[in-house]
Amino acid sequence: MRRRPISLAAGLGALGLCALFAAWGWPVMPSYLAAWLVLIALPAGALPLLMGLEIAGLGAGPMAASLRRLLGLLPVAGLLLLPVLANLEPLYGWSRGEAPATPLAGSWFTPVFFWLRSLAYLAVWLWLAGTFRRPPGDPPDPRRRSRAMLGLGLHALVATLAAEDWVQSVDPGLGSTAFGLLMMTIQASLALSAAALIAARDSSGRPGRDGRTAAAFADPMLVLLAIWSFLHAVQYLVVWSANLPDEARWYLARGGPLGRFAAWTAVAVVVIAALALAPRRSAGRPAILAAVAGMIFALHGGELFWLVTPAFRGGFRFTLADGLALIGVVGVAAGLYAPVERRLRGGTS
Repeated sequence: MRRRPISLAAGLGALGLCALFAAWGWPVMPSYLAAWLVLIALPAGALPLLMGLEIAGLGAGPMAASLRRLLGLLPVAGLLLLPVLANLEPLYGWSRGEAPATPLAGSWFTPVFFWLRSLAYLAVWLWLAGTFRRPPGDPPDPRRRSRAMLGLGLHALVATLAAEDWVQSVDPGLGSTAFGLLMMTIQASLALSAAALIAARDSSGRPGRDGRTAAAFADPMLVLLAIWSFLHAVQYLVVWSANLPDEARWYLARGGPLGRFAAWTAVAVVVIAALALAPRRSAGRPAILAAVAGMIFALHGGELFWLVTPAFRGGFRFTLADGLALIGVVGVAAGLYAPVERRLRGGTS
């Protein structure tokens, strides 16, 4: 019971330091945006996985139960989006009057329209979360499957636009049409890794059940890693083979010693995950699942900083502002999650 106020106090203290550093001229908003993207990825990534499980008739399983736990973060993430909406100029060149690349971009990227779109994305996700927050009944409502199919299409549209607005427009040098799909894959992999950690903790010490629960997460985690690796490889290959100058500069800005280390770390995580989760004898061990899920979560969390912050630093490096922003967002989210989740559960019971 005492952890929540401690987490909230630590989070508010870290965010207070970020605000103080911003007043002194430190560029802290890129760090805050990247940390916030890690938070919003959990409920936004859980939604398509939940809807997919509903379509497959697995909405009452342990994986779906763990994913539903993440939906309570969505209202907290909406609250923590307000500093981003109030500080567009330090983040987005279009808000500072930079010339748009196309006439459509000039009409699309305006502060008021950006605020309205961001709130609309959150409203759609909150509606979908409210629709699938409760497990299916017994017998299940046949309309849930059709709602899940429609919801997946709606989520794909919203998540693609959100990726363009919140992330890609920070540094528009990478004109990739697959960027929205890449962001959705990152979000889903983050959410599934977090859900796997929750399930491993909840099922520990229960003979038989813990192994079955762990094994259920192995294949989806590997599939998402494979899709993520493919998208990155194809995107990089297109830029390299076509010798596109703006896209090449985008990658060079994310290079450097730490950028190369991050790339090799990503390769190592993929190889370790495949070796650990592919064999059936090890995929069902909760300890192995938790270790791999933790590595995947750290990989994608760091990747969101890699996507956002180099546009403001000329290279990828982890700074004090990054750490404070991450502590602040995680601390506030941890402190507010339980009362928000309790209220939401009471409203849907």
